[in-house]
Amino acid sequence: MAKSKKSSDKNPANLAPSGLTWKRDAFCREYLKDRNATQAAIRAGYAEKAAKEQGYRLLTNAHIKAQINKLARERARQLEIEANDVLLRLWEKATADVNELVRVERRCCRYCHGVDHEYQWKTAREFREHYDKEIRRQFGTDDPDKFVELGVKFDAGERIPGIPTDAGGYGFDPTADPNPDCPECAGEGIVHVVVADTREALSHPLYEGVKQTKDGIEIKIADRAKALEQVARHLQMFKDDVKLNASEDLIAAARAISAASPPITPQYARENEHRLDELDEGERAAADSRSGSHG
Repeated sequence: MAKSKKSSDKNPANLAPSGLTWKRDAFCREYLKDRNATQAAIRAGYAEKAAKEQGYRLLTNAHIKAQINKLARERARQLEIEANDVLLRLWEKATADVNELVRVERRCCRYCHGVDHEYQWKTAREFREHYDKEIRRQFGTDDPDKFVELGVKFDAGERIPGIPTDAGGYGFDPTADPNPDCPECAGEGIVHVVVADTREALSHPLYEGVKQTKDGIEIKIADRAKALEQVARHLQMFKDDVKLNASEDLIAAARAISAASPPITPQYARENEHRLDELDEGERAAADSRSGSHG
């Protein structure tokens, strides 16, 4: 007599060391990869068409839940991870300062700290490079008479349009604060986006990588709100399941009333203000009547 499929599944030869069938055991291991029951069921060999329902059903099985928890504990031991370590890491992520990775700063302009608020150069070399470049652009290098004429004007203290001078001095510090008395930027300075050196940011709880885009460098930052939510769930601060001790008839009636009720909009409130006043007066009268009867 042929054995039924149910009895053949209980044959030790058809069971994994966990005591589950091989397919169910595979589901447990696949589920731990991404905590996605549907995808875990598909990878374990269940039909894709019914994978969603199958995954949910498997997760409600007490033996499967026990095996998943066992595998999770084993993985944590192998990685030498404790629950408190994970919680601490999540808390660090939730409370980390994003300004340590990327921030916007207002820094001084070139005129903020120059002598008499003239343009300030970093070094004499920087000034000379710009000076020579502008001389060649305006006068070229073929006519020595032009250079003689130019020298005479400089000796006379004349300013030639477009030719830079070092009247503002040297020592420009691009990281200095704006000068509130600067007439050029009105003390506002210049906006700079500062990005941390990623070699130092690797251990930062919010740092998740960097990529080059057409608009520049993009720093990937972890979701602090999500991390905080995970901490709260770990500490059981949220109650996802709210159980109401009410009959089905009562719930159905409440839903019907809610569906039939008009939305409370500002216009609705204005149009029905007299009804609200009448309700208030009725409540006050009832309260007075109750207090009188007790007197």
